[in-house]
Amino acid sequence: MSEIFDRNELMERVDGDIEFLQETIAMLDEDCPTLFAQIRAAAASGDAEQLAAAAHALKGMLANFCAEPAEAAARELEMMGRNGQLTGVEVATEQMQLELDRLQKALHEFLRSVTE
Repeated sequence: MSEIFDRNELMERVDGDIEFLQETIAMLDEDCPTLFAQIRAAAASGDAEQLAAAAHALKGMLANFCAEPAEAAARELEMMGRNGQLTGVEVATEQMQLELDRLQKALHEFLRSVTE
């Protein structure tokens, strides 16, 4: 199983700047619920185009955190939307929620460990 995010790469991306890391995590905490709500709404209504757009935006945000499992879940939703193939979208959406929850918890734990 992949790790939730690559800590070393993340610290390299923020150039070791803990304050910037805190701000970046705060932006994820703020923006993620809105994007995920858009994904859920698009999945529920069968709007493949909106699903692809929201999943793409979320995937881009997650790339900043070197979070391959969460990125992969977003990529799957994006491809489902792009291909207009929504069979199994409920399962994929639940997997996305699981990965987001895991990532946010791990990021906050990591942040605590580097600020103590």
